[in-house]
Amino acid sequence: MKYVLSFLAAVAVGLGLLGWFHVRSRSSQAHGTLTVYCAASLKKPVEAIATSFQKEHGWAVTLQYGGSASLLSAARVSKTGDLFLSADDGTIADARKHGVIGEVIPLVRQRPVIMVTKGNPKNIRALDDLLKPGVRLSMANPESASIGRVVRKALGDRWETFRAHATVFKPTVMDVAADAALGSVDAAIVWDSVVPQFTGTELVNVVEFEKLEENASVALLKSSKQPAEALRLAHYLASPSKGGQIFEKNGYRSANDKVRNPNP
Repeated sequence: MKYVLSFLAAVAVGLGLLGWFHVRSRSSQAHGTLTVYCAASLKKPVEAIATSFQKEHGWAVTLQYGGSASLLSAARVSKTGDLFLSADDGTIADARKHGVIGEVIPLVRQRPVIMVTKGNPKNIRALDDLLKPGVRLSMANPESASIGRVVRKALGDRWETFRAHATVFKPTVMDVAADAALGSVDAAIVWDSVVPQFTGTELVNVVEFEKLEENASVALLKSSKQPAEALRLAHYLASPSKGGQIFEKNGYRSANDKVRNPNP
């Protein structure tokens, strides 16, 4: 039943019940507005980058948040928008297959980890520890969120075992992380970049996820009516001296970085 309810929630997200954030111009002379579909895991730095871009270039930015798959569905159905920021390579591949994007620029790398509260009170050290009796687990729905999709593929035949054990399924990785941060669950599977955004938490690296490096990328939507300005924002997001600095400040790893050793 809990999985059905989560699935229905994901469908609602896919139908457009998504979060919006509008970076308003401080001047009434804004040149126009760019609409960006942004994966939830990138929300904090992208809001800051959008604000900086608006100040420098005079274009307001409207940000729509959700799981990457849900956002892609929304962009395909509405046939509107300027940029699409996906948290994983697979969703970008789907967007290419459906013919909705043009140029793609990798921004940062992300890897799945287990998120727990500070001190790791349940002593979770390995993936199988999540299946112990009494361990409450939050996971993201693979039909809406990139992290769920990547983890489902990595677990293969074991996916159903973890799905059945999960206490809750949520539509985005940030919802899952909030469960762990608030203590509603004992552990959550999230992107490594998400953990530093929540105080009182820490991450646990597990061998099954060590090599699951995914690029979070920005892509130009073919629906854009102002592609030149949309690409200006895309390159601003990727610029080491602009968006790159903000991503780094928030704990994200550049897509140009070498794969980090998860167990130094």
